[in-house]
Amino acid sequence: MITELYIEGQKADISTTLASLLTFAIDDVKDFASRQTAFSKTVVLPGSQRNNKLFGSVFDVAIANPYDPAIDNIDINFNASVSASCILFQDFLQTFKGTIRILQINIDRGRIEYEAAITGELAKLNVALSSGLLEGLDFSTYDENYNETNIVNSWDNPGGSGVYYPLIDYGTYSTNKHDWDYRTFRPALYVKEYIDKMFAAAGFRYSSNIFDSARFESIIVPHNQKDLRAQTSRVIAAYKTTTQTIINTSLGDTSDPVDWDSFQAGSFTESGGEFTYNDPTTISINLTWDLRGTRLAATAGTFTIHIQLNGVDLASQQFNVGPGSFSTPYTYLGTIPAVLNQNDVLRIFYTYDGIGTGMVVTVQSPSTWFVDSSTPIFSPVAYNQLITMNDSIPKNIRQVDFLVSIIKLFNLYVFEDKFDEHLLYIEPFVDFYSEESQNAVDWTYKLERNKPVNIKPMSEINAKIYNFKFASDSDYYNETYEKRYNIPYGSYIFDTEFEFVDQTTDVELIFAPTPLVGYGGEEKVYPTILKLNDGVEETTDSVIRIMQTKKITGVTSWDIKDGSTVLTSTTDYGYAGHFDDPDNVTNDLNFGAAEELFFIIVVADLTVTQFNLYWSSYMAEITDKDSKMFTGKFYLTPKDILNLDFSIYVNVDGNLFRLNKITDYNLTKPDLCTVELLKVINTLY
Repeated sequence: MITELYIEGQKADISTTLASLLTFAIDDVKDFASRQTAFSKTVVLPGSQRNNKLFGSVFDVAIANPYDPAIDNIDINFNASVSASCILFQDFLQTFKGTIRILQINIDRGRIEYEAAITGELAKLNVALSSGLLEGLDFSTYDENYNETNIVNSWDNPGGSGVYYPLIDYGTYSTNKHDWDYRTFRPALYVKEYIDKMFAAAGFRYSSNIFDSARFESIIVPHNQKDLRAQTSRVIAAYKTTTQTIINTSLGDTSDPVDWDSFQAGSFTESGGEFTYNDPTTISINLTWDLRGTRLAATAGTFTIHIQLNGVDLASQQFNVGPGSFSTPYTYLGTIPAVLNQNDVLRIFYTYDGIGTGMVVTVQSPSTWFVDSSTPIFSPVAYNQLITMNDSIPKNIRQVDFLVSIIKLFNLYVFEDKFDEHLLYIEPFVDFYSEESQNAVDWTYKLERNKPVNIKPMSEINAKIYNFKFASDSDYYNETYEKRYNIPYGSYIFDTEFEFVDQTTDVELIFAPTPLVGYGGEEKVYPTILKLNDGVEETTDSVIRIMQTKKITGVTSWDIKDGSTVLTSTTDYGYAGHFDDPDNVTNDLNFGAAEELFFIIVVADLTVTQFNLYWSSYMAEITDKDSKMFTGKFYLTPKDILNLDFSIYVNVDGNLFRLNKITDYNLTKPDLCTVELLKVINTLY
């Protein structure tokens, strides 16, 4: 047999006694919900002139070569800490495609050998995603101003990408649970786009019917922080768009702060032109002002403009007002540094100096006042301020943990394309296997009858109880539910009724569930993430969540407000939650139906849960009384490996099996290898 190994497209030398053994697997059912890739035992490559060149003479301890990740990982660019692509051919048939890693270099009396491991492409994806965080993905193209127009328009988003502003009760943003402050609507990003960006950054593509489905494209990850913040250097931006008569001595108005017509000041509370800093973090700032207006007086006099911190001048300028009946313009420009501590108050203050009569002073457009932090800070996003979408992504969530939780939630199989090293296929168990049993590959005559065969009943059960569960969280409704029922909301307990084990296995997500809440006389139903302290609502940080979305129409008119100011009225709302539609439930993103709901449901099918959709058939297979794992020695050829398809059933002696694992397939010459086959109980669920 001719065996050839190519590394980064370059042929490598192999010894005639190459003794590496490959393992191919689709699912390790002993480790619940894990997904494996092909891998080898140690490969030993000779230290030939060609191989030494391929590996950049890495055996030489004095070597210190530069590395450029943009070019192939071979020759003088070889980096042992980074995988290199490899392909194995047997009799000119490709039997393996993946990556190679140098484990150790052995030198004995001048003879060099490289010990290496080769793994499938999934290992490369896992490494790429393990080192990345969700917040490292770039969503900057969706940065936009925080206002009711963008909020309402987002509800028409068809899903899969972009921004959605769901109605989520974070606490404190509604007094009647009918009208809502704009601050309760925070940007959420779509799960599918997270996955798209993760794969693209790792250099992979995928094909997946389920990821392209309308239901999956409706799924979002909502904002999970106590309040919506963005990293910004500008902490106050205030504008004068009207004319304010700030001094009129004839009416007794002799001093006043500038009352700004519009402003953005996320970390500040504004009242009557005074800005109180709310954040406990001390910051260094620069104040910049451009003040313009007019002045007149019956007799000559003066007034002073003060830039003040806690009532004390940081800067000031006195202006003369000549006598006469005509207004004279004035301009005051300046900048000055300062340090802000929590509860400090900033203002721009005009005072009449007591000299002159009949004085009238105005401040007019385009007067502005900017306060900039010397280093960017996270500050609450104010109305119409730019939202930096990357700042609203859940923090410190590894991309690999995110993807694994999606895999668990939908019981997905991820498998590699035979020839395209960057293409993966992703489908749930229920859609993975062919329904056509007549297409099964017949391995009856490949079984070595002179070797022992092991048949293990119920081999895949490693626990009596399987807990399909969401992560716990301490918000009011989650905490209340878990105390009452001793399991997180939306979780599901499956009892195998297997008498010979007493262990419990958890299939747990990184996502926390989100109870839906409704109020009497109120049509809108919304997820609720808040704390209650002596009956008083408080906003809170939360564990990452996952929800379905839908625009709900035809509800009683309600208002989006800024405080007491109505920004817009609407008869629609942007719903999000574990149900697809709270008024007509046809599916549930939770594993199991909740023991208790916090709203009155109208029309619902509560059986279409994630467990029933994606896990029940799998559990039925491995817990059926006739479930068996058949393990035997089979003689497989390079052509068998080339045509290997885990989605096709295997026929042995007229019995149908699912191929689970091939262990110790010989790279050098055809030989017996160990094959695990799981008996098919049903071909269609």
